[in-house]
Amino acid sequence: MSRSKAAGRQLQILNSEIDEPVTQQLDLLSFVSDYALADLSLREKQTRTTIARQNYSRNSSSHGYVDKNKTFETFCTGDSNMFAAVSVKQFVQNDKSSFQILFLKAESGLGKTHLLHAAANELSARKKSFYLSSPLTMSALLDHFHTLKTYQYLLIDDIEELEKNSELQKTFGQILDYAQTGQMKIILTGSKLPKELNNCDERLKGKLSASLIHHLAGLNSVLALEIVKAKSRALDLILPENVKELVASQLDFNVYGLESALLKLKNISDLKKSPVTIELARQEIQVKEKTLTHGIRPLLVDVANSFQISVENLLSHNRRKDYSIARHTAMFILREKENMNIMKIAELFGRDHSSIIYACEKIRKEIETDQRLKKKIEHIISCYN
Repeated sequence: MSRSKAAGRQLQILNSEIDEPVTQQLDLLSFVSDYALADLSLREKQTRTTIARQNYSRNSSSHGYVDKNKTFETFCTGDSNMFAAVSVKQFVQNDKSSFQILFLKAESGLGKTHLLHAAANELSARKKSFYLSSPLTMSALLDHFHTLKTYQYLLIDDIEELEKNSELQKTFGQILDYAQTGQMKIILTGSKLPKELNNCDERLKGKLSASLIHHLAGLNSVLALEIVKAKSRALDLILPENVKELVASQLDFNVYGLESALLKLKNISDLKKSPVTIELARQEIQVKEKTLTHGIRPLLVDVANSFQISVENLLSHNRRKDYSIARHTAMFILREKENMNIMKIAELFGRDHSSIIYACEKIRKEIETDQRLKKKIEHIISCYN
């Protein structure tokens, strides 16, 4: 088709009174394909237009495998991921928002892919069309801008894979511009911030950086325990509370690590045909003490020994009076003498920050009148230093 004929068709579309918006937009799509891609062969133009037509007609369809078990309801939330989860949910539930692109940044195993599939499940329920993929698995045909823009939502996992494909970088640059016009919404995930993407066009990194960015931080013991409980229920694995707390206390684990540990305990329980004990759990998952750095362990040992309890009891959730006073003392020393961040202490003990503040204030007041406790704390500090 010549450009003049295409222009004539455009005028006809704009002046038409036919109440068939889908047909009109498909005709406009043909015009764009013929006019904007004049340098391509006729066969390639027809192929692109046909693909776009087919995808546009699938107004409530989706592309990509969706895990039905990964929903917003099965996603465990805590301080480290609450805002990200709520933002994703609102983003897909509300057609209009003040931003068009949402970026989730997290290390592997912290839930960003779960949230992406939860979004896809929500969109399926709402009969919205979406494209779920990662850059590496995009096919040669479906990475074209003219096809991608026919979806209402793009859900792209592991965006750092763009670094390996300059052609996809061009496509994403186009699609990000298109999304900013309000024509579609995009959720991206990655283990790197946009500015950290190496071998990516600077303009593309700038466009990605303009999205709403949420971080999913590492697990703390509180959130890890909720995940352990949820995963145990899903596996039909009955564990004593102290075993659940033990698994959750492994702060070097991510969600995948917690799942792996629970699968191992499930397998052993099934083979032995007996419940998992704390001794067996310790042996099988090669427990590491719940310390943030090796430098903290000696202090925790000194505090525990001074109060004649174990380090495990010191870090536990047991509220026995002698455990609590020892725990509060450790928190106080870490905060006041080691200048450790409150959130780090909260992560170590599996508490919220307000509990740490309360404990430190309590010990500070008690040592004003309790000389025995004051001397004990001074002795611990002198030995630790």
